[in-house]
Amino acid sequence: MIINGGARRNARFFAQHLAKAEGNERVTLCEVRNLAALTIADALCEMEAIALGSQCVNFFYHANINPGEGEELTPDQWRIAIDRLEEALGLTGHARFVVEHRKKGRSHRHVIWSRINVFIMRAVKMTDDYEKHQSVARGLERQFHLRSVPSVLGPSRGSAPRPHRRPKSWEMFRGQQSGIDPDSVAQEITACYRNSKTAAAFAARLAASGYGLAQGTRQLCIRDRAGHLHSLPRRLFGIDAAALSALIRDLSALLP
Repeated sequence: MIINGGARRNARFFAQHLAKAEGNERVTLCEVRNLAALTIADALCEMEAIALGSQCVNFFYHANINPGEGEELTPDQWRIAIDRLEEALGLTGHARFVVEHRKKGRSHRHVIWSRINVFIMRAVKMTDDYEKHQSVARGLERQFHLRSVPSVLGPSRGSAPRPHRRPKSWEMFRGQQSGIDPDSVAQEITACYRNSKTAAAFAARLAASGYGLAQGTRQLCIRDRAGHLHSLPRRLFGIDAAALSALIRDLSALLP
């Protein structure tokens, strides 16, 4: 099971993304709690209106809960999974809604919580949420007898290569607009890396495949054919932390 998410503010984008039937066999609004809204767009507008009484910018928290291929959760298991994550994130009792997407015989659910505690009109601080995602996911795997997914962070990962991290929601949306699928980008970049013996050779293969290197605000990035930037660590999998650090150092030295 994979759980990811973060604090967000782009209600318009998420309203379109969550309600979008294209690419999904079925989109179901499974639950609306502590909100008067009856639609996804109205629920996000209501959360935004509540946040106007606070100083919070990223006023909602979006999480994606995705069981592995061939794994289906029962309604009770979905409820347990969502409530467990809610408790871990410190959002117990907050307004929320749940959307299920079903595609190619698989289901995953998106959960949107308001971050605002309406009793004190302050936002819950979201700290260490990635670690909480992983802790909840590993616990649910044991409880529901699901296949265990390697953790990206934490001591449980050991020295194993970093598992492939799924693109973020906005990256998937951007890919739909440009026609460049981020998963395909990851496959191409990883293939370039595996067929290169040096950082210079890797950079040359990237260029031959239509990609370029760029220094982002915080990290080294790959520029795709549409000019969009991708985090190198997020598009390169099967590499351990030490090798990744060395690669980034050597590639950075090649930049003008």
